[in-house]
Amino acid sequence: MRTCIGCRRRDQASHLVRLVAVRGTDSAAEVAIDERGRLPGRGAWLHRSDDCLSLAVRRNAFGTALRDRGVAVRPQDLAENLGVIKSEGSAGSQDR
Repeated sequence: MRTCIGCRRRDQASHLVRLVAVRGTDSAAEVAIDERGRLPGRGAWLHRSDDCLSLAVRRNAFGTALRDRGVAVRPQDLAENLGVIKSEGSAGSQDR
């Protein structure tokens, strides 16, 4: 069971997508979707819905959940990627 950082409801990992903070070459952290659940670092979980994404953005939940206050969030990019994940289904995700 994992908790969505948007709506704060608990759900199985197969119903959520894992997000991590990844650092680029300029050492700025950005939120990325961890489709396979294997990227290093602290993860945050989010339902695959626009409502949960907008709640998480409004609450500034990414920095807190990832323990990185300077993380850059691009809601449009995340929404597009979540749409791709929704259409592909949850193949490759694992319940923990």
